[in-house]
Parts: sequence; structure tokens; C-alpha cells
Amino acid sequence: MKRLLFPALLLSLATVAHAQTFQGDRDGHQMEDVIPKSEIPPAPVLNPEQALKSLQVQPGFSVQLVASEPQVFSPVALAFDAAGRIWVAEMTTYMPDIQGKGEMKPEGNIAVLQDTDGDGRVDSRQVLIDNVMLPRTISVAEGGLFYADHQSLYFAEIKHKDGEIALGVHDMVDATYAAKGSVEHKPNGMLYGMDGWYYNAKSDQRYLTLAHDAAIPDGAHEIYRNQYWKLVRSNTDYRGQWGVTQDDFGRLYHNGNSSPIHGEYLRPGALLQNPGFWPDMPAHSIGDNRVYPARMTPGVNRGYMEGVLVREGKDRGKLVNFTAASASLVYRGDNFPAQFYGLGLTPEPAANLISARTIIEGEGKLSGKALFAPGELLTSTDERFRPVSLYNAPDGSVYIVDMYQGILQHKDFLTSYLAEQIKSRELDKHNNTMGRIYRLHWPEAPLNKTPDLNSLSAEQLVPFIKHPNAWHRDTARRLLVQRGAQDIAPAVRKQLRQSDTVYAQANGLWTLYGLHAVDLQTVKHFIRSTDDRIAMLAAAVGERLPKSDHKAYLKLLTSMAQQGYPRALQAAVSVAAIDGGHELSQRILENYADQPYVREAVISGLGSESAEFIKQLDGDYPDKQSQALLANLGKKRQDANNRDSLSAAAQMLFDQGKQLYHGKGACAGCHGEYGKGMPGLGPTFWDSQWLHNKQTLAKVLLHGLTGPIWVGPDYYNPAAVMPGFAAREDISDNDLAAIAVFIRNSWGNSVKADDSFTPEEIAQVRRETAERSQPYTANEF
Repeated sequence: MKRLLFPALLLSLATVAHAQTFQGDRDGHQMEDVIPKSEIPPAPVLNPEQALKSLQVQPGFSVQLVASEPQVFSPVALAFDAAGRIWVAEMTTYMPDIQGKGEMKPEGNIAVLQDTDGDGRVDSRQVLIDNVMLPRTISVAEGGLFYADHQSLYFAEIKHKDGEIALGVHDMVDATYAAKGSVEHKPNGMLYGMDGWYYNAKSDQRYLTLAHDAAIPDGAHEIYRNQYWKLVRSNTDYRGQWGVTQDDFGRLYHNGNSSPIHGEYLRPGALLQNPGFWPDMPAHSIGDNRVYPARMTPGVNRGYMEGVLVREGKDRGKLVNFTAASASLVYRGDNFPAQFYGLGLTPEPAANLISARTIIEGEGKLSGKALFAPGELLTSTDERFRPVSLYNAPDGSVYIVDMYQGILQHKDFLTSYLAEQIKSRELDKHNNTMGRIYRLHWPEAPLNKTPDLNSLSAEQLVPFIKHPNAWHRDTARRLLVQRGAQDIAPAVRKQLRQSDTVYAQANGLWTLYGLHAVDLQTVKHFIRSTDDRIAMLAAAVGERLPKSDHKAYLKLLTSMAQQGYPRALQAAVSVAAIDGGHELSQRILENYADQPYVREAVISGLGSESAEFIKQLDGDYPDKQSQALLANLGKKRQDANNRDSLSAAAQMLFDQGKQLYHGKGACAGCHGEYGKGMPGLGPTFWDSQWLHNKQTLAKVLLHGLTGPIWVGPDYYNPAAVMPGFAAREDISDNDLAAIAVFIRNSWGNSVKADDSFTPEEIAQVRRETAERSQPYTANEF
């Protein structure tokens, strides 16, 4: 009997291990391998040279190693300072194993990497800050750096002492910057935009540095100041998940995890100029969601579900669509051939690749198509290759940030299926000890030398405003603007009038805008450009003309509005900057109401003149949609809720549901902070008929939903599957009832006070559907 005790104990432990569940597990899901583990290629740790050989690129391109361990560890984001040095945020405690043990230790780094001998490889590393909890964002500013940890945004002053870099002032500037959401769903980015604001993904906040005596823009408020500047914060459009990028005209691009790069046709804030009007800024998909990996990729969270992996043929076991799209990039460098300028690039670390899409400018929308389908710009046969961020580099190439991590999925969403995939290839070992940065370039073209722009005078910076490489242009503009070099404006104007490239004209206009030195003659000249994008940008920067020029500016906008869509659209937006423009707004609405964004642009462009505009219409509205929008001015649907009409018990559920929606339920990740939906991820909850039937909603909350769905007149076909919560031990019936009460009574939705959800109703549906093994489809209802 004694001899049987130890085998019995082993059997008991094995049974417990097999029964272990993870937070991503869903009740009834049959998490069986699509590909037998014996057929999946191994995923050994590769040294930098081996990893480099595993990379495959399209003809004409090449990849070089810039940095690797011991110079860099677990990088997730980087920023180039004005001297071209690389500042990197290292998330060195992210998911060291499948339980994430030790993840919350404050051991992440902010480090600076340098190439001191000019051979293109990093040979110097200095850690500036070594006690950061899960650093996720880094960006440069006059005097130092912004960076963010798991909760807050900080400023770190960079000082130089005896030839060494030293930390000066070190302050928290926004305690709530990343307070909401799980690790995968927190704000990030701090992209220095063309308009001087810092923009973020997974956030509706933006930040602006100003001179101490500068006026604060309407709607913003000061949150911090130091010896260099004061910092103000303002609301903006909520966008993206991980990473944000921009084109030459200041338009922002971002992505969701299951969809690659999306672009906004209008500049940020264009539809937010009326204090009583808060429309969403739509983002357009740039191409489809397909990916073409070089190796089998069964190690994705829902790899067991139908349609996630290719089941048969030469691509068997490969991911079908994006599932972990990361920080995209609009390529604006000068190393690639000219036909690749403006390309949209998106890394897919779960599929070990970087995808390229052309961005196509349409009337009122952006679109695109995959450039190399059925292939990718870059692929790897190394499963640990995790490209998470891309950057336009000082030398004109693209820098690739490779976290080089076995475990990509965070524990908050990890499934038992993926945990077994991870363990079977030992991807839970050797994490947080490596990292790589690569250079993607075109070897037939020379790489730029990296000048120290920080050491140049304002006069010496002016030529860089028209440099063919975006890093030079953007950095020169930032330095001039953040240093308040208004005296250099005449030289900028002179160079701008002589510029013959679109990118130089755009950057010259943005530089004058940032310096508050926009003049009527410059606007008049470029608003007549044959390029719609430059003409529209000239009108946009003209919004900063002094009041003495407003009468002439209105004439320019009136003329612009007669030149067809989209110039009329920009005129509708820009007229907000001046008084007395509502007659122009009415004409634009009458002529172009059915064109994209026109209704929203006109109402936004009314600014504070909405009452006069409505009075002028005298009940003669162009259409019912415009009438409805005008009738609801001042009613911010994003904040509207039905809480006060609920019972005391339902109010408690509402409050709990709000926390869950933005917290561990992670609903906002796909449906948006305000329930309006997100492209490629999840449909809107606004006026959704799917919220009316309590049993239907309970079934979806418990078991999930997959495939296409109609919400009112709108059709959605998200690549992502909505997983149910039935198997989540940390999500109770009370929690699901709370989420249901919250979404049914938020954003203008309302239910009868006596028709609130209860935990008992969720429990009843749970019992009735206990045998359910897969997410529902819309057709089942």
C-alpha cells in the first residue's frame, strides 16, 4: 500500500494541474488543439545573430541589428532625442511566467542607448531610472522626457554633468494618466503631434507644453509647471489601443488589437469646436485584417476556435487575421524608395511579422490595401520575435522594437489553451532577460547621418523644417516651438514660400502655427494650392490668424467652400475660429449635407453661434438628421445615463457595472470608453436592440458572440470574438448583472425602473445554458 502512495499523489497533482483555469477561459469552450503539438516547430531562444537570420523581408529591403541584450531588455517603446540618442522604456517584469508572478515589482527601466563609434550599433547603455512599474510610454520634451508607468505620467529632466547624463528634476505630472484598465488596455503613446499637442492611444486626454505666460486654450487647464514650461491637459477624441502615429498633415492613425492601422480623415479636434456638441471622430480601416505568417502560429489565445487558424493546406496552423496588432507607423522617412513614402505599417507580434498597407485618400474617407499579400513586408520563423512598436528613425529607416518575449498575452485574458501552448514550447522560460531593436532599411540608398539638432541655433534649425526625413522635420519644429522662437518666423515664411514639396509645405505651415506666427499672406497663398490637403491645412492653420484678419479670412473660407467637397468641409470646420460665419455654415450644409462629416463639421464649426444659426434657419432644416443634431445640442450623450430613475438596488449595480466595464471586465477595450464601439473590435451599444431582451443579453455575457451582427441600420463584422464570462471565477453573477444594468442605462440608453437585471436572472440563464460550448452567433437569436 505504501508503494502506491507516491504514484497516487502524482496522479492527484496531475489532475489538479490539468484542471487549472485561467481568467481567459470561457465556460463550455472546447479548448482542443487544432494542430497536434508534435507538429508545431520548436521555439528555442535565439541569440541576436540567429534571430536576425530568422527574419525574412521583401526584395530590396534589409534588416540590421541596432541593439540587443545586454544593451537593452524587454523594450516596449522608444524615443529619439534631438541628438539622436535612443531613450527606451523597458517593461522588464511583464509576464515572467504564465501566472505573472512578480509582474508588479517596480523594476522597469528608463535607459538611454548610444552608438558612440558611428558603426550603426548601440555600444553604450545608461539606466536613468530603474524603479519604474511596468513603463509603457516615453516621449521627449524641452528639458527632458515624459514617461508613464502603470498609473501615472512623469517628467524627468535630463542634465549633462562632466560629459555624463544625469537625472535632474523628477516629477509626477498626471497621477491619473494610466489609472484605468488592465496592462493591455491602458493609455500609451504621448506622440508629439503636428499641432504641438501630445496625443495618446486608449485615451481621450492630450497634453500641451506652453510658455509660463502663454494663454491656456479653451477647454484646457494647467496641471504642472517646471522651469521650462507649464503643462496643460485637455479632452480629445478617444482612439486606439497600443500606439498612435501621424501623417504629414497632422492626421492621426492607430489600431485595435484585432485590426491593423486605422486613419482619421480630419485632424484631431476638428469636430469638437462647439462647446455643446461632442461627436465621435470616425477612423477608417486601412485595408483588411488578413495576415500571412512565415511559421505556424497556434500560440494565440483563441487558437482553438473555428476560423482563427488555417485548418488545411500549405498554411495549416497559421493565424488568419490580426489578433495582437501593435503600434502602427506611417512611414515618412527618406531611405525607402519614393513609392513607399506614406506607407502604413503594423506589427503583429502574435504572428511574428510586420504588415504593410498603402493608404488611399478618398473623398471624406481613408482606405487602403495590403501591399504584399499573400505575403508580408517582414516575417520571422522565431516565435519569440515580438515586434511591438515602430518608429521613423533619424537615419531615414524604420526602427523595430522587439520585446523578444515568450509570453505575449497578459494573465488577465490568458486561456488554459494558450498556457499549454506556452509550456509545451517553454515560452514561459527566459522572459524579461532579452530584447532587440532592428533597423529596416533599403541598402541601395544611403542612410542619413544623425546631427545633434539640440546644439543648433534657431537660424540653423530652419533648413531642417524642409528636410526629406520626417525625424529631422518634426524635431526641428518641436525645438523651435517649445523654445518659443517667434523671432525666426520671417525666415520660416521665406523658406515656406520657396518650398516645392508637399511635406515641406505642410511642416512649414505647422511650424508657423506652433509659433503663433500665422499670417494672412501665407494662408492666402496656400489655401489656393492645387493639392486639397495643403489647401485644407492652410485653412486649418488660418484659425490662428489675429482678429484683425478675420474678415479677410472669412472671404477666403467662403471662396474655398465654393470649390467643392472636401474643401467645403474644411471651411465648415475652420469657420469656428471667427465670429459671424454661420451664414457660410448654412450654405455649406445646404449644398453638401449628404457628404461625409458635413453635418458634424457644420455644427462643430458654429462654435458659440449655434443659437443664431438655429434662429436663422427659422425651422427650415435641410434634413431630419441635421434637425436632430441641432435639437440635442448641449446634451452630451457620452455622459447621459438613466441612473436616477433606477431603484436603490439597481443604482448600486449601475455603479458596480461602471467600474467593471472600465476595469476587469475590459468591455471598454472593444466597445469604447463611451460604448460607441471601436472599428474591427466591437459594435456600438447606443440604441442597440441587443440590450432589450434580458435573456439574449445574459446569454451573450455568459458565452460570448462571434461573427457579423446588425445593430440598428449598421452592420458590424469584427475580426475579434467576444468571449463570454461564464468561466471567469473573478466575475460573478452579480458582476454580470451589474454590467448589464450599466450598459442598458448609459449613453442615452434607458430601461424601465422595474425592469432592471438581477443576479438571480443571470444565474438562471447560466443553469439553462450550462452545456453551451461555443460563443453564440447573431443568427441564433
